[in-house]
Amino acid sequence: MSFGPHQGDFPRIGLPVPQMRPAYDVVVVGSGYGAGVAACRMARTGRSVAVLEKGLERWPGEFPESVADSLPEVHVSAPDESLETGKRNGLYHLYLGDDQNAFVGEGLGGTSLLNANVGLRMDDLTERMDVWPPELKVEGLSRYYDRAEKMLRPTPYPEDWPTLKKLATLERQANQMGPGYSDRFSRTPITVTFNDGLNAAGVYQHASTLTGNDCTGVNDGSKTTTLVTYIADAWNHGAEIFCSCEVTYVKYIESTKKWAVFYKWLQPGRQEFTDDFDTKQFFVLANAVFLGAGTLGSTEIILRSKALGLPVSDNVGRSYSGNGDILAFGYDLSDAECNAIGVGPNDPAKRPVTDQVGPCITGVIDMRNNPDVLKRYVVEEGVAPFALNPFLQTLFNLTPNKVFPSQNPIQAIASVARVLQSRLGGPFVGALKRTMMYLIMSHDDNQGILSLQNNKLRISFEGVGDTTRVKQLHEMLAHMTVQSGGTFVPGPFYTPIAGNALITVHSIGGCAMAADGTTGVTNHKGQVFKYNDGKRKTEVHTSLYVVDGAVIPAALGVNPFLTITAIAERTVELAAKDRGWVINPRIITHEIDFKVPAYAPPRPHPLNDFRAVGNGFLTPMFGEGGIAFSEVMKGHFGTGVTNDDYEVADRQGRSSSTTMEVFLTIIAYDLHTLVSLEDHSADIAGTVSCRALSDDPLLVCAGSRFRLFTRDLSHVSTENLAYDLNLLATDGTKYKFEGHKVVNSTALFNASLMWRATTTLYVTVTVAEDRGSLSAGTVIGQGILRLGVSDLVKELTGFAAWANLPENVNIPPRLARLRQQLAAFKISAQFVTYFAANVAEHFLPPMLQYSGSSKSTTYPTTSTEHEEWYASTKDGGQIRMHRWNAGRKGPILLVPGASVTYEIFATNLIPKNFVTFLTDRGYDVFSVDHRLSPTIRASKGQIAVESVRFDVEAAVSEVKRCTGCANISAVVHCAGSVATFIGLLDGTITGLGHVVASQVAMHPVAATVNWVKAHLYLAPIVNRLLGVNYLDVHSTPRSLTQVAIDQVLRLYPVGQFSEICGSTVCHRSSLCFGVLWHHDNLNDALHSNLDKIMGGVNMTTLLQLIDMTIQKELLNIKREKVYVTADNARKNLNFPITFMQGDKNQVYAPESTSTDYNFVRDTNGPDLYRRKVFLDYGHLDSWFGVEAYKDVYPWVLQDIEFWADKNKIGYLAIPAPTIATNGEK
Repeated sequence: MSFGPHQGDFPRIGLPVPQMRPAYDVVVVGSGYGAGVAACRMARTGRSVAVLEKGLERWPGEFPESVADSLPEVHVSAPDESLETGKRNGLYHLYLGDDQNAFVGEGLGGTSLLNANVGLRMDDLTERMDVWPPELKVEGLSRYYDRAEKMLRPTPYPEDWPTLKKLATLERQANQMGPGYSDRFSRTPITVTFNDGLNAAGVYQHASTLTGNDCTGVNDGSKTTTLVTYIADAWNHGAEIFCSCEVTYVKYIESTKKWAVFYKWLQPGRQEFTDDFDTKQFFVLANAVFLGAGTLGSTEIILRSKALGLPVSDNVGRSYSGNGDILAFGYDLSDAECNAIGVGPNDPAKRPVTDQVGPCITGVIDMRNNPDVLKRYVVEEGVAPFALNPFLQTLFNLTPNKVFPSQNPIQAIASVARVLQSRLGGPFVGALKRTMMYLIMSHDDNQGILSLQNNKLRISFEGVGDTTRVKQLHEMLAHMTVQSGGTFVPGPFYTPIAGNALITVHSIGGCAMAADGTTGVTNHKGQVFKYNDGKRKTEVHTSLYVVDGAVIPAALGVNPFLTITAIAERTVELAAKDRGWVINPRIITHEIDFKVPAYAPPRPHPLNDFRAVGNGFLTPMFGEGGIAFSEVMKGHFGTGVTNDDYEVADRQGRSSSTTMEVFLTIIAYDLHTLVSLEDHSADIAGTVSCRALSDDPLLVCAGSRFRLFTRDLSHVSTENLAYDLNLLATDGTKYKFEGHKVVNSTALFNASLMWRATTTLYVTVTVAEDRGSLSAGTVIGQGILRLGVSDLVKELTGFAAWANLPENVNIPPRLARLRQQLAAFKISAQFVTYFAANVAEHFLPPMLQYSGSSKSTTYPTTSTEHEEWYASTKDGGQIRMHRWNAGRKGPILLVPGASVTYEIFATNLIPKNFVTFLTDRGYDVFSVDHRLSPTIRASKGQIAVESVRFDVEAAVSEVKRCTGCANISAVVHCAGSVATFIGLLDGTITGLGHVVASQVAMHPVAATVNWVKAHLYLAPIVNRLLGVNYLDVHSTPRSLTQVAIDQVLRLYPVGQFSEICGSTVCHRSSLCFGVLWHHDNLNDALHSNLDKIMGGVNMTTLLQLIDMTIQKELLNIKREKVYVTADNARKNLNFPITFMQGDKNQVYAPESTSTDYNFVRDTNGPDLYRRKVFLDYGHLDSWFGVEAYKDVYPWVLQDIEFWADKNKIGYLAIPAPTIATNGEK
């Protein structure tokens, strides 16, 4: 793939941080020269390699050129917090120190993206200095220089290319200085290409367009950076690259013999959480670590690691050097134009050949011939970045200690005219066009110190700018400038106010190589010394290496990158050799395909086509766009609670001060996936901090998912914001973190409760895999985390959205940015709308139609054959019988209430129904659909409740006929119970040995809302005014009348807010009967399909039931109290009866069965009767609640078995007979 300044098509080799594996064979920190070498060579051994780079991935064509684009990329740091400013992973990083400042580049490619390209070797005297380890001095670096040059291909500026005025000026100045200088002038080798073609890594590069923009990033594709060489080759051989990862320290895990590399993920939005961002860090595990974060970065990492307990030589941070760098200017040279200011966004192809700037440095006066190595130096010309041109004139005017040339009046007037010309005409005319930029590399005393202050790097190099040597070199440059008729201007920091400070672009030292820890920090292999005393002074961390300029023990007197690269080549060669790894010497001859690595197995990542957008996100190039936000939640975690009682766990965590905090970033690369697909999932990355689980933050690993507003199938009208995290501790322990926020209708019209719902996370942590005595799935603990108001503000502030728009190179940059911003705003609006709509569904449920499950969820039921047949009743009616014969226990007859079918006992919409519960235990189970069941045609007619007693009698007879039993057990519910007791009391029904009466029997007492409805006579009014004889709980067909009824019922009072929902079936049934269930006991599948279980009720039955509640006693159709008498009870109810009731029943109050219980006890004595009230259950949910199989069924069966065994009911009373099936006679 070729790329250039206007193609708009760039490779993407970096992966999103959420796709990072938890562990690698090798982790390389940084991506400059040393890190690039380590990544490339280690990847060529076939090991798994991760590269962590602080900066962003940028390719030629993406570097800023204008002032407006460059300024946001500036990051200024200093130990003083007040001086810290700018983008943390900006391209340009300026360190402000004490007497010594430093400039580095940060991005994928490190400072190689911005350096001046000079590829000169260290001279022989410097290489033989005593500061080097003896092994390196003996072996030398020649063959490693060769290897580096083979990859980077430094070459001088071609003689047959256009003459560069700055290069010609430097040569003329050398001649003016005399033979000692003119003889030392040459064109220096630089890592810039002057021909189109493939480089050593197989990346296609373009010839230089001579823009001079090296210091801000060259967009023409000619700069041979580590990105297009070592890093690209590492990727091509399988290395996985992750940007925006600021490594802070490393820790050796003794139990696993691995390194934990801790880093901050500089994802936009995370830095809003200042304290958490600094302390809740990510980590990745590695067998070997290569630190190549640059001199300042690697030394800071080692310093912080030492402060946190890693044994390291006390010499860390010492022997720091600015490489003798001196920056200065020759302003307004009268004898020649220089063209030493970068072209910027101007098209260099439109400039005259004579105005071409050229690469940043092309010439050198190499004064490294002095027998005194400390007096050796080089002088090079440079190019001032175009982005600085608005400030240069003012800078030159304000800088003190200038040296002026001698001028006659005419020359002075001409000089003033040139200054005015630059002020009015810009940097490419007048005085600025005649300005030279000088760069000197020399030898300082490498006495600088790097240390930590306020947990930040501090550079201290006291008096470095006041040395005799610096003054001598300044004088030499001043003489050179004045000879050319110009004004000598020292560097911008070389002022009395700034303490004559210097600035370097070549920081070296801090982790200096040495023979042992008494004088250095690393050995000749780059391994870090543990100690600096006694017999232990040569002990090293064998798998921790430093591979950048930090290992260089003294100033080199020349541009250092080629030496850094050569030393790194040696280090990785020895590291591989020590481990028996072989570095593949493969020569790349074909162009690299940035879609798929050529020499690595397929990556396990599904997303491999990414691009960076303006806000710093690395996003896949599919879909319309996505969103991302970061979130911090804090709370307490109890390790002794494992039963889903989160409040108890929270209290235990508080009592033991066991805190838990999560710092997470959620990224939906494609918004459509998040809001439209059923999964509603997004990537999630971050850390979980809990000392009860790990001393270090736990890493959220790949595969973790965030799910937004997913239906909770175990609860009604409930959605969860789910956090499913795979956690890894530094010691290798793996955990599963399941967290959910519960959003339901309890927050109706209550902003406080809705806030609590959307900000409270209920957490369960389990063991992910067998470990010691703990098996996978074992619950470690539970807790509650909460999102605070201040953290929510930070979350909203850091919220980001982006749009994936096709590239259009014909759109001006400003218009393109506006287009991107508008598209991103659209993505944001879509997400906010989706979020608000889902919240409103629960905040305003009566106003919204409940959508229910997106699919019909069913559960397996009994495997016993389901038999069905019809039977006739004594009064000419018809019933439908059901049977599940699982054995010779029972039999048990189940009688449902009005408007429901046998499925209240046998539905497949809950995990385990009552029929399955019984058949699993070998019971012969029967049920009946009577004439009040919606599946029976007669249910549409007008039916007196006492008529149903004949249906129950027929059902009992059918059971006795099929089983040969003289008496049976029965469970009767609601209207079925009422009809049964009418039949028992008047003697119609016989043959029942035990009855379980559910919710009501002989004394119907209405719950509060039903009592009000009964006494307002709402049902008779509806009957007479609207002519409605059958109230249907369904709203189909959707006529205008049905729609109107549904709209009115939205605000129907159904009790507590927790019982309000958007189901039309639920509202209609509540109008007819009252709230039939406690919603907390239902699941989503059942509640969404109530229409499959429930029907309507005829007005005659309803009015009769209402009259009974008013009279609080069974009545016949004539409203006469003829059934509930002491005589009837003594004669017909003198057998075991069990009454059961839900304490939250809003149809019949608990007083109903309480009155029944006391009535039969008072009449027949206490021995045959029992009563049970089930807490937190309503009316029907006693039978189809999701937890009824644990809370209700066992007690009911226990009571049935008790009486059956005691009184020999059912099969227990007879030997095994020939049993009939179905309707066979």
